[in-house]
Amino acid sequence: MKTRICLGINIFILLTIVFNSYLAYTQDYVIEYNQITSLLTGLTESVYQLEIKKDKSIYFRLKRNFTNKEGNDVIKLNKNIVPFVYNNFTSKKAIYNQPVFNKIMFVEDPLPMQVWSLQSETKKINNINCKKATTSFRGRNYTAWYTEDIPIIGGPWKFNGLPGLILAVSSEDGALSIEANKIEKKNNLTLTKFNINKKKLISWEEYCKKFNSAVGLITKRFKLDPDPDVEYDLKFELLEKIEQ
Repeated sequence: MKTRICLGINIFILLTIVFNSYLAYTQDYVIEYNQITSLLTGLTESVYQLEIKKDKSIYFRLKRNFTNKEGNDVIKLNKNIVPFVYNNFTSKKAIYNQPVFNKIMFVEDPLPMQVWSLQSETKKINNINCKKATTSFRGRNYTAWYTEDIPIIGGPWKFNGLPGLILAVSSEDGALSIEANKIEKKNNLTLTKFNINKKKLISWEEYCKKFNSAVGLITKRFKLDPDPDVEYDLKFELLEKIEQ
């Protein structure tokens, strides 16, 4: 009887190896990214910073320029809130703040959030050799460019799980574009801290339920408004598809 040997590696095993390998790196880095978000509510041009220290990272906004498209003020409700994504590669958990209109929720997700398809294409970003990878994440298709020439693993926003540092990522429909513009090595880096109420952490599924409930409540209030001279136009669009 012939014995067949399977050479394929389960993608989840591969990602586990990637994240465990991350812990072997000790050099701290700070990477600055330009991030452009183009949604129904408006165009947002931002500068974000990714800080990576051994088994943790934090990605947060430094500054933002928002151009309103449709006269919708939803995004302005949280204009003073700094979005962040905190990753702990040891516990394989991500924590981030996510708005529900005028409220901020703290969501916890398992890492990595994406399953990637590695491609053979290569290109240079800021004169750094990069490889291509693609994924689908919460309703959108994305292409990322990552480098193995820098001895760290990580990425901007909620993107992680590739065998290198993600320098650029963009959605197929143009809703999101992120690209690194500055990379610095740091000694004894102290990660920027944000207040997180761990007792109020919810899952992504719970967040979607709260978002849908808020939309239903606001829509109901609009319908009950007796003023015929007031025209309501509730428009919103998120980068991530909200589960029903």
